Amino acid sequence: MPYNLRILLFMLFGGAAVVIAVFQVPPLTSGGNSGKSGLNEAEFKATVSAELAFCQRQPDAVNCRCFANKSAIIRSHQQPRVPSAVYADKEDLARGQAAQGC
Repeated sequence: MPYNLRILLFMLFGGAAVVIAVFQVPPLTSGGNSGKSGLNEAEFKATVSAELAFCQRQPDAVNCRCFANKSAIIRSHQQPRVPSAVYADKEDLARGQAAQGC
């Protein structure tokens, strides 16, 4: 009987630890505007301008206005981060997605 009690206590504390961990991690799959932009309007326009200049230097035939806007939105969007997780470089991610989307 004591063996069954240990298993029951382990399952109870293990389940509680999982529930607590789930509530501590920010939602990673939330869509839409769940994050926030860390830039004001002037900084956002400067980011769009920088991305537009980057696009115009590239030999690819991409709509540079579309590219600059999408890339700036992705670069300025701040999602909640999971501690100790490894993330892709935001600039490479933004430029890659903008190039595919335009």
